[in-house]
Amino acid sequence: MKSANPGSRRKKIILYYILAVVLPGIILGYMAYRGIRNDQALREAESRRRLEMDNQDFFSGVYSSLIKFMNEQTSDSVLLSGKYDPSLLVLFVQEVNGSKKLVTHQLLYLPAELFTFKSKQFNLQFNLDKGFRLEFSENRLSEALKFYQDKVLKTDNPEEKIIALVASARIYNKMNQPESAKTIYEEIRKDYSGNLLNGEIPLGLIAGLEILKINRALGEKEEMRNNSLQYLQLLLHPSCDYDENQFDLFYQSFKEIMQETDPVADSLLQMLNTQRSRTDYLIRILTGTDLITTGSNNQYKRINNEILCIPVNVAELVVMYLLQDNSTGIQTCMVIDFPVYLKSVSEKLADNLDPNSSLNLKIEDNNGKIIYSRIFKEGTSYISFPFPENLPGLKLLLSENKPGFVAALFKAGSGIYLFIFILIILFMILGYVFTIYALNTELRLNKMKSEFISNVSHELKSPLTSIRMMTEMLHHNRVGTEERKSAYYSAMLEESEHLSHLIDNILDFSRMEDDRKKYDFIDLDLNELLVKFIESTRENLPESGFNIHYSSPDKVPMIQADRDSMLQVIYNLVDNAIKFSGTSTQIDINLFSNNNELLFCVKDYGIGISVKDQERIFDRFFRGDEPQRLGIKGSGIGLTIVKKIVEAHKGYLTMDSRPGEGSTFCVHMPINKNTKS
Repeated sequence: MKSANPGSRRKKIILYYILAVVLPGIILGYMAYRGIRNDQALREAESRRRLEMDNQDFFSGVYSSLIKFMNEQTSDSVLLSGKYDPSLLVLFVQEVNGSKKLVTHQLLYLPAELFTFKSKQFNLQFNLDKGFRLEFSENRLSEALKFYQDKVLKTDNPEEKIIALVASARIYNKMNQPESAKTIYEEIRKDYSGNLLNGEIPLGLIAGLEILKINRALGEKEEMRNNSLQYLQLLLHPSCDYDENQFDLFYQSFKEIMQETDPVADSLLQMLNTQRSRTDYLIRILTGTDLITTGSNNQYKRINNEILCIPVNVAELVVMYLLQDNSTGIQTCMVIDFPVYLKSVSEKLADNLDPNSSLNLKIEDNNGKIIYSRIFKEGTSYISFPFPENLPGLKLLLSENKPGFVAALFKAGSGIYLFIFILIILFMILGYVFTIYALNTELRLNKMKSEFISNVSHELKSPLTSIRMMTEMLHHNRVGTEERKSAYYSAMLEESEHLSHLIDNILDFSRMEDDRKKYDFIDLDLNELLVKFIESTRENLPESGFNIHYSSPDKVPMIQADRDSMLQVIYNLVDNAIKFSGTSTQIDINLFSNNNELLFCVKDYGIGISVKDQERIFDRFFRGDEPQRLGIKGSGIGLTIVKKIVEAHKGYLTMDSRPGEGSTFCVHMPINKNTKS
């Protein structure tokens, strides 16, 4: 048997892989790649178009929300409750004559022209002359203190009471009783911080400042720190209206008292300075000074012919000035903190714009500071849209959430080229795996064929050598007796039969590999065939000591089979049983009928087959590790031939083997079935 050059076959397999898989894959892959790029460009253009529409819808929503906001904040219910939106910085009404009436605000102080609604102003027009005379003219502090304390207890007038309280604390300070003075000032700060003394001085700041002075005099550092934070909070969030002069007075007085501050106080001071700048600019808006020139890109625009919008961008002040006219000529004006307002409405606007949560949205100022963000998926590229000119100069950033990889492949109208590209890659990978598998199989088969040729050559050489040696002895008359000659002739005949059987196996295996094996199906008595085979075999076994035990039923049905092929099956199974019997000499052959099957089994008690080898025992050229280790001869095709012959007869082969205990091979043949091919 001549095998092909394994190197040449490997080169052919690789060449076929390159021509049939790699080159078409590269060409189709390039075309798919171009399709992916074109498809991607179309999808990006469509995505940008959708984002531009979303951008327009978002700002339409902003305009609508501004109209709704102004109507809500000027409604009777909000005006009566006084619960205004946190983004509302200033709300005022301008009369036909130009005068302005302030409704609500978040200013630190007010300009003089708007300082009209003064909170609970106190004056000195009460019956306190006696106390002032005792305190200031006659310096009789104890009597003056008693007078003021009586007033605090007896008066029903809150204004008279608070003046008496302030006077009592002042006298305690003069009498060097700071703890008593601090107690009264704390009461004033707690209960009357929203009142003005003489209509202009905030009582809360008066009390707070005096408490800080007492803390400093008594060396109460921790208490002074806590009181300073309260004082700064009161400056940041005034509980009553006062003018800029009062603010400056108390602010400078605080800085003179507090020579040392801490990080919290420093942060509050920084916020106070920022808020003061915002207040100054808001006052300019309120008084109408330079409103039009606050920004070079400011544009006037009425929303639905209802509200006039003027954006303002100055330093840290980003606000919207809204103005609404009514039929009487009175104007309602408000200034809103636009970033704070956006934070409150953007979530609702985004939900209306994108109910399916497929859109990432961010709002940033010109410094890149994020005002609002709603991000469902990071890592996407944003498209930036500037706010319209009639809104403050911010940026809207939008991006679509890309569908997942699998979703993109199966989404209708998109991803088809990517799908094709992936199929091509998978096809090339599968081709590569198949090629590697074919190469490995080819290498393994070549190795097994080489071993097969080596084993067959050895098996052919052994009987030929024996026949040649005995023939030479007979030819040269070296065998003296007729009995000895008869033994030589018998041995030569046995070796010839073995050699003939080995050649038949090789020829049949070759025919089966090429599907050239032909079978002559006849009615066959398997029992008769087995009996004749066993009788023939027993004549040649006495010297080896093997004992073959055969059993069969009284009546054996006929089967359709090829006589020579079935004889070859029996011979191979018995020959294997003899080879692998080890130290055992017992072989059992059993024939019996089972339903519609006729079975014959060959059992030995030898070395058995390992579990690992049992899965491959019927593979061509396969020989287990244990037989090779023990030097047992064989070609590795006997059981393969048996299996193919049995399957060609529509039967099947079973095996039961335990290492060290022996093996049983059973052939199952159908009864009364036409197996002719």
